[in-house]
Amino acid sequence: MLKLAIQSLPYFQNYRTFLITFIVEPLFSILMVGLLSSQFSSSFFIHTIVAMSIISGAQTLIATLNTEFVDDQKRGIDLELAVSAPFSIPYWLSKIMAALLVAIGQVLVILTLIRLLTGDGSWLGRAFAITPVALIFACIVGFVATVVAWRKSDPYFFGNVVGILIVLLSGVIVPLSYYPVWLKILTELLPFSHLMQWLITGKGELLIDVVIALFWLILAALVYRRKLKKVKEETNYL
Repeated sequence: MLKLAIQSLPYFQNYRTFLITFIVEPLFSILMVGLLSSQFSSSFFIHTIVAMSIISGAQTLIATLNTEFVDDQKRGIDLELAVSAPFSIPYWLSKIMAALLVAIGQVLVILTLIRLLTGDGSWLGRAFAITPVALIFACIVGFVATVVAWRKSDPYFFGNVVGILIVLLSGVIVPLSYYPVWLKILTELLPFSHLMQWLITGKGELLIDVVIALFWLILAALVYRRKLKKVKEETNYL
């Protein structure tokens, strides 16, 4: 199932799509953030670019998970899932693993380029400690965004919104200390801001993001059960 999930992704249809997805688009985003953060110290500048690379990987993971499930909706596989095996571990594990592999590949490519271009490796330890945690959190948040949009007119809407918010609310553009109070409060809605601040500055309450991620995990279970019932009712599967 994992092989089929990977082969169905548009990123691997041809080399042009691969290059744009894994190198051109992430580098462009990182360059924009880098230009904004260049007004701060050189250390902050490089660590911010690294943080943006990881957040870009999280965005890609959410988008990939979303795309996989939308493709299954087009084929009617989601209805079979809802009726016959709504809690199929192999099904969901294959989707999550495919999304993780894509995101990890993108992050590794970009981090390698940053290391080669800057010659600075001071961030390596923190980056490799944070990356798996951030991507696992992205799996949870991405699952919620995907399921909420299940059978909606725009099944990509929530995934796109979350993808934008994790950048705006993670503090990778400017330090969280520069945020107004109301925006600082909003950063606690997603489990990324403290991770990114620890990566950039070496300081951050990582446990807070873990707790937020656990709330998202509970939300994922509640939303999925509710959507299963609603999809069955709407499609006359009782």
